[in-house]
Amino acid sequence: MSKEKILALDEKLSSQRASWSQNIKDLARSLRSINAMEETISGILSTRQTMVEQIAYLNTKIKEQKNNINSRWKEAYLRYYEYDYKLGEKQKERFIENDLVQEHTKLSLLENQLDFMKESVKTLDNMGFAVRNRLAIKDL
Repeated sequence: MSKEKILALDEKLSSQRASWSQNIKDLARSLRSINAMEETISGILSTRQTMVEQIAYLNTKIKEQKNNINSRWKEAYLRYYEYDYKLGEKQKERFIENDLVQEHTKLSLLENQLDFMKESVKTLDNMGFAVRNRLAIKDL
């Protein structure tokens, strides 16, 4: 994977995070109005479900990336094992890690996105409790 593709992936994921953050902020602002509570509740549930689906997708992509890293590591190890110059184990590992740095970067970006999504789902869960509390206060 080239550096340009990694930068493009980083920008795409960053854009997604900004969009999700704005969506959650808008839902949080809508908690202020008791009259718009039905829309807020449906928005929270809809957003949460979409994020859960994204988490499942990211989990799949992370597993694929880990498998890709493992197979590329094996290929690189065999290549350095048959290398013309005799390399020690530590040298082979350093060469392999250097070969796979971009793959590890991609994995790191995906894992970071997954962590963001999981934390956002927790925020939406807390917003669900806030709705319940807001409605309880209204009934007083």
